[in-house]
Amino acid sequence: MAFPPLRRMLRPLRDRKTAAKAKPPPFPTTFTPLRAILDEDGDAQPGSMVNVIGILKDCRAPVPTHGSDWKCTLTISDLSIEDEPAGVELVIFRPEVRMPEVGAGDVIVVLSAKVQRFKSNPKSLITSKATSICVYKAAKIPVYPASALVALLPPKQGESHKLLKEEHHQYVSYLYNVIDKYDVPDEAEYQQRITVSLNVKDKFSLLKDVTDGKFYDLVGQVAKNPYTDDMGRVTLHLSDYTENDLFFHYTWEGVQELASRPADAYPEDNNPSESSSQHPWVGPYGKRTIQISCYDSHADFIREAGVGAGTWLSLRNVQVKFGRNGAHLEGFLREERNASARKVNVEIVALNPSITKEKVDPRLKDAVRRWRDYSQEKKTQIKAVKAAQEAGAKRKASIASDDVFDGQPPEKKLRAKERRKLRRAALEKKVAEKQEKAALGLNELVTCEAHPKPVSALASILEPVMYETLVDNQPVKIPLPFTNAKYNACVRVVDFYPRKLEDFACGRKRTEFDILSDNDDDDDGDDRSDEDNVNSTMDTTDDEDQDRQSRTWEWRFALLLEDASTPSSPTAATTATDINKKQKRDCDPKAKARLWAAVDNTEAQCLTGLDAVNLRRDPHTLATLRERMFTLWGNLEELKTAKARAAKQKEEAEDGNGRTKRHKGKTTVVQLEKLKPPLEDSDGEQQQIQGEEEISNKPFSCCLKQYGVRLPEDDNGLPKTDDGPKGGWVRVFGMFGTKICA
Repeated sequence: MAFPPLRRMLRPLRDRKTAAKAKPPPFPTTFTPLRAILDEDGDAQPGSMVNVIGILKDCRAPVPTHGSDWKCTLTISDLSIEDEPAGVELVIFRPEVRMPEVGAGDVIVVLSAKVQRFKSNPKSLITSKATSICVYKAAKIPVYPASALVALLPPKQGESHKLLKEEHHQYVSYLYNVIDKYDVPDEAEYQQRITVSLNVKDKFSLLKDVTDGKFYDLVGQVAKNPYTDDMGRVTLHLSDYTENDLFFHYTWEGVQELASRPADAYPEDNNPSESSSQHPWVGPYGKRTIQISCYDSHADFIREAGVGAGTWLSLRNVQVKFGRNGAHLEGFLREERNASARKVNVEIVALNPSITKEKVDPRLKDAVRRWRDYSQEKKTQIKAVKAAQEAGAKRKASIASDDVFDGQPPEKKLRAKERRKLRRAALEKKVAEKQEKAALGLNELVTCEAHPKPVSALASILEPVMYETLVDNQPVKIPLPFTNAKYNACVRVVDFYPRKLEDFACGRKRTEFDILSDNDDDDDGDDRSDEDNVNSTMDTTDDEDQDRQSRTWEWRFALLLEDASTPSSPTAATTATDINKKQKRDCDPKAKARLWAAVDNTEAQCLTGLDAVNLRRDPHTLATLRERMFTLWGNLEELKTAKARAAKQKEEAEDGNGRTKRHKGKTTVVQLEKLKPPLEDSDGEQQQIQGEEEISNKPFSCCLKQYGVRLPEDDNGLPKTDDGPKGGWVRVFGMFGTKICA
């Protein structure tokens, strides 16, 4: 700092002594001391309008914004906070021609400013259209008790000084002469700060690009719960899911490096004896995480805000340099020079699903996308490791079995004649299957993916699989609750759920990944059971109060499928009577096997070629869906609608007052349970539709999969069976790989 001449230093001391001898003026009644704004529990809270008087300590020159206004920031102080280095910031938004002309030590009178809290910073002031800024030039302010009116600059365009009175001019003179100006810069330093404030550059960087000895703005996810040392310093581990070769390498086993350790220790100084459960690790492995030490107000904010593992943060002005060991880069977040002592450069970035994708910071969106891609890659790698382990176990078993037949000649290769015979048999089988499908009259507008397995009858699919074991040295067959298998089938639709087409799409709460424009169904969605998919609560009324922005929409419906495969070959029956009975039974719709097949979001997109929306508010998509489902099930919806209308008319006719009782609001969970198809899909073969002989639709080929769903458990850990299937697992079928050709 350049020191002023001695004469300039002595003059303020003489003026302060002169002003101190005079009687001090009262503080203006309509004004607010800056202490009430700076204190967290002060009278001036965010949103309130205030008038203030203060002396200028710092200024950031006006810079253009994205709109028509310019932005300028002034830092002022008054007698209530003169002993503190911190001041109160006044953020000015207005055209450049209306910006105030200020210098170091000028007294500023601000009328009708608004108290605000921007991000995690202390409270500050911001201008509005009604705000007036009055500037008293320091060089012209006389010694108190003389009035400071002579130092008042003319008002800018659109402003007025009519509200200023003589008491204000008197107090300005008193404030300027009495307040301690030890932290008010001289003219040279003030101009230097103005010049520096204009050199605004974007310091944002990905972690993969940070180098030693520079300052950066970072956006990332906390990889581990922060911890505090005895000196109050907080240690963060931050990752934006990019790699830097100069970071510490966190391994997958990760027990030692995830352990709790003192804040002055470094990654290689971990204590393996301490428990890592105190600071769970949710971040990535490898060289994707940087350790950051936070001090003073930044550390206080992290502790008070409850920042933990998984929180997304935006950090400003982080110094990156080599740590004490000189091997790995680390970050340091300290107070800035010439800034408010309470200014916080830490901001919690909430992944709010209700925010539209266009308003999300592109840097945050890219980081979340890298997080998603890493999570999927990690899941794939874990599966690969497990598969390699299983393959190794099988290989060892194969080697052991080969030892038993050691010394025997290897199997001879097939001769050319045998190969031709096998190819001919396979070709004949394909021709037979094509003829069989042609005889069925399958719907050519519905196709399914190629599957190596032959067409299976639903009756064979529904047959339980028996597991043979020994109990007390006696062979026992135990029915398995389900098997993981895939089938080809020829079926026709005889019923569907929900009852209304408008409910085929249901809403769910958004997740963090929904802010990504390319976030469709990912692997995380596959972890949910189809019991939740089929039985999820659906809106049965048009709830106008539902918050659209807080929900996203997915397909969730089920189809009751009836076997439409050809009768088995007559050779399976021993007599002509058996053949006739069997053919008669196959022609009887009540004897044909049926099952419920769930259609989840991904498979419904494949089936219909449409993305799920709120069908009650999108009539165009609803009409398109109805047209395409007509291709699949014919007049089934029309019959169900007609029967529902007839039942409603009958109910109204039976009511003596001619009115029906209606339930207000959404259908309750208990009512939904009564409407749901059975979770045990084999029960579908007992369900019949009255007048189902009127259904007119074509059978089609589809792919089915069988899997198991765990039943919910009660407080004792036992499955809630009620009158449903017994046991902890239940068999479920789903449709996949089937498409309606639009």
